[in-house]
Amino acid sequence: MTFLAALVTVGWLAGVLFLLFAVGCGLYVLSEWVEEHPRTTRQLLRYTIWGVDVVLALMAIDGLSVWRILISVGANHIYATNLEGFPLVNLGGAKFLGSCALAVGNHFLWFFYFIQRLSFPFSQVCSFMFFCVWLVPLALFVSLVPIDTALPSAQTASVRGKTRQNIFKTMFAKFAKPDGEQQPLHVD
Repeated sequence: MTFLAALVTVGWLAGVLFLLFAVGCGLYVLSEWVEEHPRTTRQLLRYTIWGVDVVLALMAIDGLSVWRILISVGANHIYATNLEGFPLVNLGGAKFLGSCALAVGNHFLWFFYFIQRLSFPFSQVCSFMFFCVWLVPLALFVSLVPIDTALPSAQTASVRGKTRQNIFKTMFAKFAKPDGEQQPLHVD
């Protein structure tokens, strides 16, 4: 029976690792599409923000905290200010840093709300947190391009082989080989 318990634990661990890998691959493919279609992405992000606002309004009818919903709607429209220069973003700018702080604050605001009211099923809390709290900031995070890699002064960087990339791809660039070769899947 001990061997079976260990096997179950290893199976769960492998499943979680494969799931994380699949999510990472999906985000990478999504960031590639965003990079190729910035206008469509900008419109899609605007529609997403308005759609989340409609869902939040419906949640107010369901009896959730109205002042928390108003803060979330306000946060969504502050996130939307990042769309003015879309897809470029100044990572040290007040808009971006304020959006990051609001995303964390909005998360904790709703987290503590649901902790105080344990009557909500876990699946409903997870769905609400994904669609109403995390969807817009994560979509913006995957689609924004740091302004440092897009300025004309960055032309010297493109001469060295670097090109303009979005934030998600820049973060995971350290996993690629420096000379641009593909990583081998196995070692002989």
